[in-house]
Amino acid sequence: MAHDIRRVAVAGAGIGGLMSALALSRHGIEVEVFERDGAPPPGFAPAQSMTWRRKGVPQSLHPHFFMGRLRTLLAARHPALLERLAAAGVGENALHDYVDPRLAKRLRPRAADGHLRSFSARRTTFEMTVRDYVATLPAVTVRDDAKVAGLVTEAAGRQPLRVRGVRLETMGRVKEREADAVIDATGRFGRLTLQLAECGVAMRLDQRDSGIWYFTRHYRLNPGRAFPRKFGLPAAIFPDFTLGALPADNGTFTVTFQIYRQDRAIAKALRNPRHFQAMCQAVAAVAPWTDPANATPTGDVHGFGAMDSFWRRTVLDDEPQVLHFFCVGDSCVRSNPKYGRGCTWSTIAAHDLADLLAADLTPTQRIRRYEAALEAEFREDWRTMRQLDRASEAAFDVATGRRRATFVERFSQAFERLLNVAVVTEPEVFREVWTGYHGFAGMKDWMRRPGVWPRLARTALAPQPAALRAMLAGRPSRAELQTVSSA
Repeated sequence: MAHDIRRVAVAGAGIGGLMSALALSRHGIEVEVFERDGAPPPGFAPAQSMTWRRKGVPQSLHPHFFMGRLRTLLAARHPALLERLAAAGVGENALHDYVDPRLAKRLRPRAADGHLRSFSARRTTFEMTVRDYVATLPAVTVRDDAKVAGLVTEAAGRQPLRVRGVRLETMGRVKEREADAVIDATGRFGRLTLQLAECGVAMRLDQRDSGIWYFTRHYRLNPGRAFPRKFGLPAAIFPDFTLGALPADNGTFTVTFQIYRQDRAIAKALRNPRHFQAMCQAVAAVAPWTDPANATPTGDVHGFGAMDSFWRRTVLDDEPQVLHFFCVGDSCVRSNPKYGRGCTWSTIAAHDLADLLAADLTPTQRIRRYEAALEAEFREDWRTMRQLDRASEAAFDVATGRRRATFVERFSQAFERLLNVAVVTEPEVFREVWTGYHGFAGMKDWMRRPGVWPRLARTALAPQPAALRAMLAGRPSRAELQTVSSA
């Protein structure tokens, strides 16, 4: 082995931690993954995965979109894992699943269309399956109920600070574990970087709260029923809220409202399961999913906040501030979860990092190249999503009467309404937008495709069927959102 990294400690057995172990195993590096939560019970079936509670991952009960970029990477490097996911009931959605068959002739086939496939799974099912597979890999050990309480470092004051391992809390005892490198995959609520700051490590943080709350409910299809078809983007987008139904695994799906925290009356109403159901039935795009003849709720409404965009750097002015320590996933880079980037970005970053740890490089070269890779892979889309968050906030302020729209905002909102129609009526436009959402192009790249603009013009000029207008615009008023009941 030409490189000097033989043992890696990974803090956290979420998606970022598991993917790190998966990627490192291919290089023959010994990996220990330490997880504070307990493992799923022996023989636990994926179909019942929602009863596995992940205290360290509060968003595990919310829908997750697994992008085509993630699937393509797994197919290329870990085909056996893909087979496990299929056996666990994880479904896939292809490009043509979102195209109205009556308009399919407008979509000219391309060789790359096969990559535009997303996984359909609950986060718990996906994580359980990946975890079971990773635990079978050579040189990988997953230790449950083992909290990484801190880092083992060389004497504070020496810069850059060098990390030598982790300090564990398990069964009431504290012990140290040496490692050639430590990966922090503890997520948005991890505290290992706080210790680095206390040791004098400078970091550059860029954070912005989106102000969005999620309210999610899980459903299961009734016997003999199928997922309703949804053409275009998988959510109904309105200025004051977004509502989407996402198919999952084993006949399950989730329905999620995304609202702004200023909408406290609506938030209060959504916490009531009967009111949540009634509000879903009042939105035309989602009503077929939650129709009692089609599906049955399997639990209460789950709420989640702290939807932010975040970026952490430990290389400042090309000078690393800490060595042998790397952040993966939400502890390093994250975006508003509404864009479905988290699991895919964690997987890509974990594989980029594993390749660097296996290369014959100095510690300084590794962290420089790793953070440069994050910048090259994600920064443009990260900025785009932050801009979209600001635009959505502005639309909410106008829709709720907080202020008047500027001319630019009126134009922007009119263009968004046009685009929402075009992704349904113009499959070529949808494919360009969908390619960016799947991570195979920048999220704004569709605007640079010449063929998009004539189709947008056709959408603007052509009269749209009444059924389509009702599907895109069918929703209760804001007053009705607060008072609608299932009585």
